[in-house]
Amino acid sequence: MLNHRYLTQYKDPESFVEGAVEFIQKHVKDKRVFCALSGGIDSSAAYLLLKKAGVDVLPVFIDHGLMRIIRGKEERVWIEETFPDVKVVDIRDEFLPQIYGEGDAEKKRKLFKKAYSSTFDKIIREENCQLLTDGTILPDLEESFGVEITELNESMSFDDEKTLREAQKGLGFVKSQHNVEIEYDVEATVQPVASLTKNQVREVLQYLDMPHDVVFRKAFPGPALAARIVGPVTEEKLIFQKKIHDIVESAVDDFYITKHGKSMIINEKGEQEPFQVFAATFEDATNAEVTGLKDGRRTYDKAKCVSGEWNLDQLVKDGLTLTNYTRLFYQLGENKEGKFDAVIRCINSIDARTANITNLPYELLQEISSKLLKVPNVRRVYFDVTTKPPSTIEYV
Repeated sequence: MLNHRYLTQYKDPESFVEGAVEFIQKHVKDKRVFCALSGGIDSSAAYLLLKKAGVDVLPVFIDHGLMRIIRGKEERVWIEETFPDVKVVDIRDEFLPQIYGEGDAEKKRKLFKKAYSSTFDKIIREENCQLLTDGTILPDLEESFGVEITELNESMSFDDEKTLREAQKGLGFVKSQHNVEIEYDVEATVQPVASLTKNQVREVLQYLDMPHDVVFRKAFPGPALAARIVGPVTEEKLIFQKKIHDIVESAVDDFYITKHGKSMIINEKGEQEPFQVFAATFEDATNAEVTGLKDGRRTYDKAKCVSGEWNLDQLVKDGLTLTNYTRLFYQLGENKEGKFDAVIRCINSIDARTANITNLPYELLQEISSKLLKVPNVRRVYFDVTTKPPSTIEYV
């Protein structure tokens, strides 16, 4: 199997779209394409480029039950409204029992890989698709391969890629990706946005005249809410996670829309602010191992939880000098009783390779904390003040 990636250096959205359309027509021609449409901006951009190229494309959304809720609306509902021709495939009954009880980060990723690949292959056969397109972007490739984009070719065999990845693991390798390293039952994959960062994807979506809620949709991990439930995934935690995520993302979006007229800005550092905002679920934030990043490698250790006077600049500095911990959590509030801890994560970034903490008003954090503490089973609320590095953006 071959992987075709559009690797031309990005200059501006107009020239990129023109080049990507030529690339797609070159590698697709008159074949039918399966397009994995997750609802995120990367896969949305890939799908829209396929449509613009005039090829025969089948957009497919996999509903595994672990997608987020935003403003009370499930992801599958949003994507059906945004892309009316999408084919929704519900695998919740088969997939959720497999992931319930699993707490290991890499095993969670592997379960998603297996679920995606088996579901994709089934649909590919049923729909007679010869090719597959997904929204793999530049940071995905560089973190999985551990190499620069200049070391990749536009067309590579799966075996050549496997050799390259194995040679780099332990060096530049950060994590496996759910949409990389899978050999599907197709002639080739076509990845039209493989040379883009998140900010560049947003510029392309704006050029393609997509609405605000598509252009500024926050990044969402491949393993979905399993990446934001630290430790074993359970039905109870999943229900809890969807509630706290909706509260946090909606509140921060509302703040930026009120202040700036949109839910994301480009700040003076050129960062998308906020690049991501979400809540994570912990059984006990003081005793859970979470991911960090040291010398370009993924590490696992406990978070240091602190309270006291609020001074974000000092807290961020403290987070940079941690020893024997991967994170620094500042406690915003607590209940006497409760079952789970909620950790708020809000970061700015250009391309997800590095990330800074969003300087949210303390009053807003307190307001969000108060809302979270009213949710049944919330015990403590924290704000993660750790940059990337030394932490990763997500927790698994």
